[in-house]
Amino acid sequence: MSSLIPANVRYMWASSIILAFASAVSGGQVIGQLTDPEQPAEAAFVDILSAWVEQDGGLLTFVIETRGEIPTSLAEPEDHLTIIWLVDTDNNPLTGQPHQHIGSEFNVRAVISEMYGGGFVDVTGTVAGGGGGTLTVVGNRIQITIGLGQIGTPAAFRWSCDACLAIANVCVSANRETGTALASVLPFTPPARVTIVTPFLPLCPTGPATGQLEVEIRDAAGNLLPTGDYHLAFTSSDEATATVDAAGVATIHTFPTPEHHVSYVQVSADGVQSDNAAVVRSTLTDLGLSYQMYPAEHIAFYLPPTIQGVDLDAITTAYEVPGATERAYVAEQTLTDVRPFNGGLQYFILEVSDHEPTTPCGISGNPMRLGWFWGKTEHNSCYIINAPEHRTPQWFVIFHEVGHNFTWPSWSFGQFCSGPSPAHNATYSEGLASLAAMWAHHSIVSCPAGLGSLAVSDIDARLSGCMSFFRQTLSDYRTAGADYAAFDANVLDGLLCELFDAYGPRVWYELFSTFTPTNRPLPCVIDSEEKQATWFAAAISASAGEDLRGLFAGRYGFPIDDASWPEMLAAAQTRIAARPWRPPLSFDWDCDGDVDLDDFAVFHACFSGPAVAYSGDCAKADFDHDADVDQSDFGIFQRCYSGAGKPADPNCAT
Repeated sequence: MSSLIPANVRYMWASSIILAFASAVSGGQVIGQLTDPEQPAEAAFVDILSAWVEQDGGLLTFVIETRGEIPTSLAEPEDHLTIIWLVDTDNNPLTGQPHQHIGSEFNVRAVISEMYGGGFVDVTGTVAGGGGGTLTVVGNRIQITIGLGQIGTPAAFRWSCDACLAIANVCVSANRETGTALASVLPFTPPARVTIVTPFLPLCPTGPATGQLEVEIRDAAGNLLPTGDYHLAFTSSDEATATVDAAGVATIHTFPTPEHHVSYVQVSADGVQSDNAAVVRSTLTDLGLSYQMYPAEHIAFYLPPTIQGVDLDAITTAYEVPGATERAYVAEQTLTDVRPFNGGLQYFILEVSDHEPTTPCGISGNPMRLGWFWGKTEHNSCYIINAPEHRTPQWFVIFHEVGHNFTWPSWSFGQFCSGPSPAHNATYSEGLASLAAMWAHHSIVSCPAGLGSLAVSDIDARLSGCMSFFRQTLSDYRTAGADYAAFDANVLDGLLCELFDAYGPRVWYELFSTFTPTNRPLPCVIDSEEKQATWFAAAISASAGEDLRGLFAGRYGFPIDDASWPEMLAAAQTRIAARPWRPPLSFDWDCDGDVDLDDFAVFHACFSGPAVAYSGDCAKADFDHDADVDQSDFGIFQRCYSGAGKPADPNCAT
């Protein structure tokens, strides 16, 4: 039955699939329906008699009734009963997956199977959507409820149905495709973004053991929508640790043992998944902390303003932690070409624990978890260096965890770091997240763009110190004989620092170009430790424009696979060429990629007219180096002015 499980389907699995064999609940309005002739020769439970689609706000329920009662289990684990709705959202039979009467952009599948069961929305065309759904079976009725956004929020769509019982993966009884029907969608404002604005909920089994999670829903223009107009569905990643009810009230049940053993709660609004989760964790005793949000455009910190006598508010403000981390976010996005978590706000939480073995340092994700151990008064945090004589932000930890969020969403990067050598997979995963942090450091120091001197100088000092450590680790590795078995993340970062010295920032940027486009797999197979090492060496060689196999094999101890080299080098060169390196612009003082009105405001503040000497920071606006900022400099700036959003003139690069 190729039409039911096609070769070209892109399966979209939900984080949690709800499979319910319970009474059907119907509260929606029918927006499309069809009937199908009885087929006595087929099994009664695959013989479709009628089907319809109901809409309740932003939820769609696809329903089928068959001639006989639908089983909730089958004889063998691999047997499966698949009932499917073929959904043509552009109403064009020539696009999407071809069928008898329509071309489907999505296949909504209800599957009864011990191994494969659940409700699914498969993307079979070019429209974004997909995911899982709530499957219900009662008697001869089967239905699956999904969000309208999971099929691209069409105004109307044509659809048909089919059903098949497969034994040993062979279809033994089928309905075959029904006729088609039109579903006209009722007016509805779909959620464009769903956010849990309580990213961390500290609870305690002895009280308070419950807490409310708050949710915001926004439309495509960013306008706040009433949550009461949408169906919210909360899920907990570990219900033994914490549960959450339909109103978003979380209840803690146990104290975590390992650091990762906390509950991540997510929510969907009419099928649209939240961009972030909330971490719900327990402490041994109630610590009585209150939290405050410190937001920027793409990131936000969720912290107690004071904790154990430490004024975190003063440190966060003085060192401009949200603003500086925002700059790191933008820099790492430029480096990787990744848009993590659907472009939603990325949260950092201060995860306070009074049990040291369960206190994390830094854990990536959304939210990113930065630990604080309550049982000590100093050197107990990965948000700040908690030394009473000089408390400063843990810039490297913060930028490194952001780096993980920007590297792993790339399909190619994930393949590269999922090879047959777990130790070296971790080396490249951790080392390249640190490279993203070093890139953020380079970008901020090269273009402070409004950050104060305290933040910039501290970032420079902390990251430069890390880079010195990496260089020393590389030196020690080479002294010990450059054995690739001992090649770890710190050695890798020392190597990357040496490459920066030799080839400049371009080599870092173009290394990440070999992992783009981020939605495509690697063009070469990485099925050995040697091929993983060879891809890395080929990527650097492609950027440098010279064959560096000898350098990597001799100086760094890399096991090079010469047979794979030509293919890998050519593939790396192709990917690098597809994402050209652009040097920074001389007049792009706000570092946004063009020379526009914001940059002109900086220049205008320095403009003094003929023969009037400038003072302070205005030397950067003296383009002709005649000791004043005058009409000549204005003319130079004007030639490079591109305007908001326009491509920058490469002739204005430094």
